[in-house]
Amino acid sequence: MGKGVLLQNFKDSSSLYRVEFKAGRTEMCYVMEGPQSPKVGDLVIVEADRGRDLGTVIADSLTPDEVLATLSETTEDDKFLHPKDVHVKRLYRIATPNEINTLSLKEQDEAKALAVCQTKLKQKNMAMEVVNAEYQWDRRKLTFYFVAEQRIDFRELVRELFKIYKTRIWMCAVKTTESNE
Repeated sequence: MGKGVLLQNFKDSSSLYRVEFKAGRTEMCYVMEGPQSPKVGDLVIVEADRGRDLGTVIADSLTPDEVLATLSETTEDDKFLHPKDVHVKRLYRIATPNEINTLSLKEQDEAKALAVCQTKLKQKNMAMEVVNAEYQWDRRKLTFYFVAEQRIDFRELVRELFKIYKTRIWMCAVKTTESNE
């Protein structure tokens, strides 16, 4: 669960979707037969790392070739992008109103987690900046997005955060938007 199905297993069907989450993260998804087909703008429940996540459909009715073309636009190493390297996750269904209502509480909890992590960084005098925090919708994973000039050993930080949040902690490096001169 969580890894998805290889893109090469999809023939010429046009039932693939691109779903966006916080911080611009996207996943390619497929839909099993169901009563409703998601449309662009719909909030949906999708397969995630050991659980489920909630995101927004940003493209629908994609073919495998369109998926590869879309990924090539967003990947630096597009020369090496191959269908064997692309996993497509399951889109379970359109989110219910109750599930959508939980988003504001999730955002508040993410802001608190970000503040706690930033405080821990200052206490430890670590040379990194945590810029965002994102809970997986089912709360089985908490990702902290960070920027650092050099490699950082944050294992102790992750252990402390796990003790507080009792969920999987993931640290994800993000690129700075500064231009190279």
